[in-house]
Amino acid sequence: MEVDVFHRPAVGGILREKFVEARMHIDDFAHPEVIERTTKLQDELAGARATPYYLVVDPATRKVRARFPGPDAPPVGDGSKFAEFLRKALH
Repeated sequence: MEVDVFHRPAVGGILREKFVEARMHIDDFAHPEVIERTTKLQDELAGARATPYYLVVDPATRKVRARFPGPDAPPVGDGSKFAEFLRKALH
């Protein structure tokens, strides 16, 4: 997604103008406490453990406005579903 879809004009323009990116990664090399805390946060926010999984969180209320269980990248998709997800999250 980061290499293809995020660079498409329909997606990249919205991302640059309207969103602040934050990432959460869990890998096998992390300390067990970090994995536990991060997994708990992922469960609370996303309600899923799929990766990648995209969320739009309202900065004022900290509520999840929209969820997108990615990817939407070729050969899966052309990015249009992700762009629509971003547009809907803004309203």
